[in-house]
Amino acid sequence: MEKRDYKKEQEMENETDIRFQLDILRRDGYHAAARIIESMQGTVSRKAELEYLQEFVRQCCFDEELGRDQLRCLWTAYCLHHGLDADTSGYDNDLMELWNATAEDEAETADWSDYDSFDNFMCRFLV
Repeated sequence: MEKRDYKKEQEMENETDIRFQLDILRRDGYHAAARIIESMQGTVSRKAELEYLQEFVRQCCFDEELGRDQLRCLWTAYCLHHGLDADTSGYDNDLMELWNATAEDEAETADWSDYDSFDNFMCRFLV
């Protein structure tokens, strides 16, 4: 419960900060910019973000630890953005899609050799 309360509190603070910044834009005469920013709030869909992750794994070289760590951080952010908890159906389905894209080129690295080890690697910061 505390984790969800903290998340809601953060969302409220972010929303307040965004409203404050929009008010400044309007006050300074940037009404069009304020409208564009308002229209863009929440426009990055889960599908679009997952497609970005899939493209990331297609282009990244996982021989280096940095690439693997970047992927895990992107995945962690994705899960937090979309409220995905480890070992739930939504999480597992999306991770399987990401694994399929990853396994096309890099099914084995120093950190994973199959889906189960990939799952363990990816959920490290979520559990």
